[in-house]
Amino acid sequence: MFPFLDWRGRLRRWMLRRVAPQPHCRLEQNRIYLLPTRFGLTLCLVALAVWIGALNYDVSLAYALSFWVAGLLLVAVLMAYRQLAGLQLRALDAEPVFAGDVARFRVLLRHDDAGERLLNLALLDDAEAQVCRLPGGREFELELSVCGSRRGYMALPACQVWSEAPFGLVRASAWVRLTAQVLLFPAPLQDSQRGHSQGGGDKPSGGPGVEEDFSHLDAYRVGDSPRRIAWKVLARRDALVSKQFAGEGRAGLLTLDWQDYGRGGDVELKLSRLAWRVEQCERSRLAYVLKLPTRSIGPQPQQRLLALTALALYRERADDAC
Repeated sequence: MFPFLDWRGRLRRWMLRRVAPQPHCRLEQNRIYLLPTRFGLTLCLVALAVWIGALNYDVSLAYALSFWVAGLLLVAVLMAYRQLAGLQLRALDAEPVFAGDVARFRVLLRHDDAGERLLNLALLDDAEAQVCRLPGGREFELELSVCGSRRGYMALPACQVWSEAPFGLVRASAWVRLTAQVLLFPAPLQDSQRGHSQGGGDKPSGGPGVEEDFSHLDAYRVGDSPRRIAWKVLARRDALVSKQFAGEGRAGLLTLDWQDYGRGGDVELKLSRLAWRVEQCERSRLAYVLKLPTRSIGPQPQQRLLALTALALYRERADDAC
């Protein structure tokens, strides 16, 4: 109703327009904004009132008090600026998660001065801020949580870093855009009919006659047989992996086909159901092949990651919608 009352939002939008995305940033003089806090503004008004009173009544002590407060405010400006000056920030990509889950970005902070700095870091439109005491000459890691609702790549939102130390009279702040991202898989949606029909009775047998031809190494999962573990790899690389065999589950290779749901329909619904079926096959250790209109993903190393990534980045073609 009164646009002029939204001066904070306009000021923030103006600041964000001046910030370009970058993988690493260093805060310099042209990136740091200084504004008085409520307490600092109140103290400034008190100093002004005392100074006016000193003019009227010619009280030397009132002069001294008003100038002392003004000097304190000037020192607070310098000290608040030094909290952010030279601060270096870098963000790392988050691990892929399903849409609707929380993605966790790691932000690395560092400054080369010897003194300790008290900082606050928060995402755009996030009321909760991360507080850290950044030691001098060392790197400090913060974790920022972001919840994404749509599949595909999601960039880390703009961040604000600020400090009111040491007196709480002046707030030094800066906006940064760090080029980190996270891949959001389609949110799994239970497909009970196909899940039971595909999952029952097709589990790969563990007999030695089936596991004859070695296929590849895959990440170890809780419940894998000890004879599956690649002990030589564990001794050489200190990595726990399991051996997979080409004959494993060959008779019961499951097909997770896009055409199972017919032509047309809700694309996002299909992707969510296929994501759920992929997870069920992975949990049950069933061999499967995912068939999309654009590609097929069969048994191979990191098949789960490849299959879910293909679902997350799927783009519908014109002939698929017919």
